[in-house]
Amino acid sequence: MTDPTTGAPMTGAPTGAAPEPAPEILTERRGAVEWVIFNRPRARNAMTPWMEDRLIEICRAVDADPTVKALALTGAAGDKPAFMAGADLSCLQSVSSPEDFTILETRAEAAAMALEAVRVPTVAVLSGPCIGEGALLASSCDVRIASPSVRFGFPIARTVGNCLSVKNLARLSALLGTARTREMIFSARLLGAADLAAAGAVRTVVAGEDELTAHGQQVAEELAALAPLTLWATREGLRRLRDNSLPRDIDGDLLRRCYLSADYQEGIAAFLEKRPPVWSGS
Repeated sequence: MTDPTTGAPMTGAPTGAAPEPAPEILTERRGAVEWVIFNRPRARNAMTPWMEDRLIEICRAVDADPTVKALALTGAAGDKPAFMAGADLSCLQSVSSPEDFTILETRAEAAAMALEAVRVPTVAVLSGPCIGEGALLASSCDVRIASPSVRFGFPIARTVGNCLSVKNLARLSALLGTARTREMIFSARLLGAADLAAAGAVRTVVAGEDELTAHGQQVAEELAALAPLTLWATREGLRRLRDNSLPRDIDGDLLRRCYLSADYQEGIAAFLEKRPPVWSGS
């Protein structure tokens, strides 16, 4: 393992010292593949602002290291497998002004863009919940593989009552198709491995959890062996096609109306209190 701040090999704590808390993101080099491991298993690897910033730093480090040929992302497993169960709710609770939700959206978008712009091909290795920001990051990768336990989606219509940016809707539409994207959000249903395979959103569904990491490494190595400029130009060209079709500030009114609504505050409170939300449409 490497230190998430310095990139140096990690060593044990000094004799007699209390062990330091494990960082929220781990990195591990396996041959030409750099692995990123979201490491909050007790929280199902829910994303924090620190994790978003650290992911961006890792992508920059990969860009500067010509020996890295592919990047793989996965989640640490606790008592159950998980890729990422969305953003940490404590971050969502803090949204009470236009400035707050702008910061929230900007951080998440910067992390997704870092994955889309990184020099090397990216593989999302998915199991368990892949929800909200987890689904966003997985959608931003080039290739996805999954175990049968994966649950993918944005159940926001029955949980917190916010909305996706138009750019994120474009990401999902490119991955799943417009009809599936609409149905997924309108039903507040999480997609399983069979759903993702039917949509062509995952390359492979492995037989079980034990096979997932090894297969992820195999897929990343296959990508690493291909012509790097061909892969880079293709992924960058597709990104430009999508982004150039989106006018600027196309969704500010949508985001403000949802994130600053009474329904949003009710959704957060209900989720934390483990009760059904009472929507008012205001």
